[in-house]
Amino acid sequence: MTKDAKKDIKNRFMKYVVPSVAAMWVYTIYTMVDGMFVARGVGTTALAAVNISMPFINTAFALGILFAVGASTKASIYKGQGDMEKANKVFTVSTVTVFSLALIVAIAALLNLERLAMMLGADETTLPYVKDYLGIIIPFVVCYMTSYNLEVLIKADGYPQKAIVTTLAGAATNIVLDYVFVMVFHWGIKGAAIATGISQLMTLSIFLAHFLSKKSGFSFVKIQWKFKEVVSMAKIGVADSVTEFSVGAIIFLFNNTLIRVSGNDGVVIYTVIAYVSQLILMTMMGINQGMQPLVSYYHGREEHKIHKYILRIALIVAGTASLAAFVWGVLYPNPVVAVFIDRGADALLYENAVNAFKLFSFSFLPLGIVVILAGYFTALERPKSAMTISICRGLVLVVISLIIMTMLFGEIGIWLSMGVSETIALILAVTMYKRKLQ
Repeated sequence: MTKDAKKDIKNRFMKYVVPSVAAMWVYTIYTMVDGMFVARGVGTTALAAVNISMPFINTAFALGILFAVGASTKASIYKGQGDMEKANKVFTVSTVTVFSLALIVAIAALLNLERLAMMLGADETTLPYVKDYLGIIIPFVVCYMTSYNLEVLIKADGYPQKAIVTTLAGAATNIVLDYVFVMVFHWGIKGAAIATGISQLMTLSIFLAHFLSKKSGFSFVKIQWKFKEVVSMAKIGVADSVTEFSVGAIIFLFNNTLIRVSGNDGVVIYTVIAYVSQLILMTMMGINQGMQPLVSYYHGREEHKIHKYILRIALIVAGTASLAAFVWGVLYPNPVVAVFIDRGADALLYENAVNAFKLFSFSFLPLGIVVILAGYFTALERPKSAMTISICRGLVLVVISLIIMTMLFGEIGIWLSMGVSETIALILAVTMYKRKLQ
């Protein structure tokens, strides 16, 4: 490729990646901001309740990703081939499927609210808070899942800037309403949930308005819902979905291990770490999802040199972000911890949280490369390879590492276990890439 061609590819890459990263930050910040205001306006028990609720929210988000990534990949490939009839069909099937699935999830969760809260790990102390929070959040799951599906597709439609503006507007709304409802009106944890729900409803409304307008390149068309088509779409998104689902699974595993080893203080410390860790993971996911439509597009055009060059750029960007996150976590964890834990109120808890954050930060180093390589397999429609990396990284290796490291080193081992599992996942991902794609 010429220098001008490389420059153009880099510009297109950044045009897609920046909105994707911003969008992932926003979806993460929704819960993170709730935690900040709940910690300051209600207390650490309520903060722990928000963390206990997170696996449900992560699972709902993972279901949205399952179809959104597959739809974006297929629609981008069809656009590259100039077949808009198939692209519109994928767009419609994806949106209808996600909306319907979200509705089923919301109804089932509301009908089993207390059972769900207990299953997530709520005890007598946290159960009322978890029920209050989830009882309001759950009806808005329909907005949350459908909105993310449309956010991914609006980038495939060629409007990445609109995606970032809309999601940032949603985040700003959430922050303002959190302050008003929690700190001014003193509605407690319910106020944080209401703020999140309203902001998600607003975001969904803006995305829908775009796709119903003349500006949209995609159109809703009449479809015959076919199970095989939906499964085919879901297969492509499995890897990214598992990556997001693993966030909730890891929080669940860590919460239960820490309750046994360290008690409620350990859960509070992990709540802080989980927020930041998820933000960093979503940064890598954003880079990945900004890369995927471009890789899929050039894969559809059979321009292999270009999509390999895009992979190289993504690896450099993600690797740099991983290194920056590690350095920040080791050298400057205090400001982050201070947002959630008042040093003056509990100096010991604060210091323990700072030390735990430093140890956990080693897991940030290999993270970016693993996520990008799994995403590259997804973009090339190789879901089995991508799924293998994601399942091993997000579930299998974490469980094994957590058990062994806890047995050997106790609480310190808990904070180091993610670093061990991510490093092994990196070795696996690089090995699979060299064997299958080089």
